[in-house]
Amino acid sequence: METFFRNKKIINLLNKWKIHLIIITIVAIAIGAFISSPIVITPKFKSLAIIYPVNTYTYSKESTTEQMLQVLNSNDINEKMLKAFDLEKHYKIDTLESQHYTYFLDEYNSNVNISKTEYESVEITVLDKNPKIACQMVDSIVKFYDDKIASLHKRKQKEVIEISRVEYEKKKKELDSLEGIVKNYRQNYGIMNYNSQVLEATKGEFTGNASAKKLFKNLQDYGVDYQRLDSMLYNVRKEVIYDKYMLEVAYREYNKHISYSQVISTPYPADKKSYPARWLVVAVTVIASLIFSIIVVAVIESKQKA
Repeated sequence: METFFRNKKIINLLNKWKIHLIIITIVAIAIGAFISSPIVITPKFKSLAIIYPVNTYTYSKESTTEQMLQVLNSNDINEKMLKAFDLEKHYKIDTLESQHYTYFLDEYNSNVNISKTEYESVEITVLDKNPKIACQMVDSIVKFYDDKIASLHKRKQKEVIEISRVEYEKKKKELDSLEGIVKNYRQNYGIMNYNSQVLEATKGEFTGNASAKKLFKNLQDYGVDYQRLDSMLYNVRKEVIYDKYMLEVAYREYNKHISYSQVISTPYPADKKSYPARWLVVAVTVIASLIFSIIVVAVIESKQKA
């Protein structure tokens, strides 16, 4: 019952001051509309893209999406965007200020949002007073990401090329050296194939063939060394072929041109502003004005009763 009478008092109070409250509401609507108009707040247009990382691999426990986020939010890309769009001039930042770069980052981060979606993709959103520039900025962020990943891969592949080249050249020298030694055994001692020649030389030894006897003696003196060297030559030749293949793969990886992002949702110039939300500004202004007005009315009524 007490609650009923309390509610009735509030209704009576509002009814008593309804004209004032209506006027305040109308004025608040007008103020909210003015505050949210282009005269006070510059309207901004939104452009966005949704992308997935492709052709990449992680360096630690992070996912490829998390890695993409780190690269997209890196200072390298921020600075490329600054230069590409002359953003300090675009955002009207005084470059003579000692902290002009900090001001740029604050403005850039308030207009550019890069976040991970629930589907492990990345959403890039850009707000700008010019819808075409907003769209171009999104495209450029994606391009600069591809360029950055490509440069990282090239730097790594350059290291792989150098390591593979050194290993290939070392094995090639070893191969050339072994081939020279084996060639010497073949030319000077007539040893070509130990397993087959030893049978023929043994037969010749018993038949008294002079050439066979000489070969038999050479096989006795140098056959074991020849076998060992011939086996080493075979294995080193295989290693050289493999090292050459790895070097070619490294060069191929270094010279390839591929994309490292898959664009799922392509950005486009918006035809309708996204900021500010005019109805929200008006609603907040009206609600705040009414709450303040009701508090003032309550204070006035309490003093009159006192």
